[in-house]
Amino acid sequence: MDKVLYLKAVSGTGCGSVARLFNQRYGHKATVSKSFVYEKLKANRYQLQVINRKIKHKPARSVPVNHTWGIDLTQVKLSKKQKTVLSIIEHDSRLNLALSELPSKHSAQLLLALCRTIRQFGLPNNIRTDNEACFTSLLFTTALKLLGINHQTTRLASPWENGRIERFFGTFKSKIRQLDLSGISCLQHELDRFRFWYNHIRPHQNLAGYTPMEVWHNKAKRHSNKAVWVNDWQGLLTGYFFPS
Repeated sequence: MDKVLYLKAVSGTGCGSVARLFNQRYGHKATVSKSFVYEKLKANRYQLQVINRKIKHKPARSVPVNHTWGIDLTQVKLSKKQKTVLSIIEHDSRLNLALSELPSKHSAQLLLALCRTIRQFGLPNNIRTDNEACFTSLLFTTALKLLGINHQTTRLASPWENGRIERFFGTFKSKIRQLDLSGISCLQHELDRFRFWYNHIRPHQNLAGYTPMEVWHNKAKRHSNKAVWVNDWQGLLTGYFFPS
């Protein structure tokens, strides 16, 4: 059952979730239980570590800038209300093209945000999403066809197929969960601050230590004498900013 180990490695979830993922993808051939997954992982700890190490150190496949955008939604709790947040990631540079609060998950709201992003950064060849209803609606899919954009959707229960946007949200959520939002009235202002830090300040391991914005601009030479120390989000977002 090597597939069980692989699903555990790529998803990072518990035994019950791994069992559900396995049964959703391979249930037509065989099914597994939560206890089976637990025993399998317990008996193959070293092999699981090897798989994790290979995934972690696997070089990211380079693609041309604006070849593919990853799009997804998440939720942020503000004043006891769940706010919908849209993010768009450019695959090659990992540049966060958009991080926007939306009034709803309606496809029309997604398209408005997408068109604003296209106006600023140009047309991508592909857009990759999951199979949530707002991404597979007739309105959304027809709009992409009219724009000449190929729509790629991930397979069921396979979030890692849109891995760049998932990793971005992992970083975003790990920070915003630590942020005191009690006195914040404008979520978009905070999203803009995080986006600036992510694009301009945070070095990316898979970008040879460059930031997404540096890669977007072909790794422009840094000028250390112009470096500015940034400390934002109550000390959660820190690093050096190199003005151009």
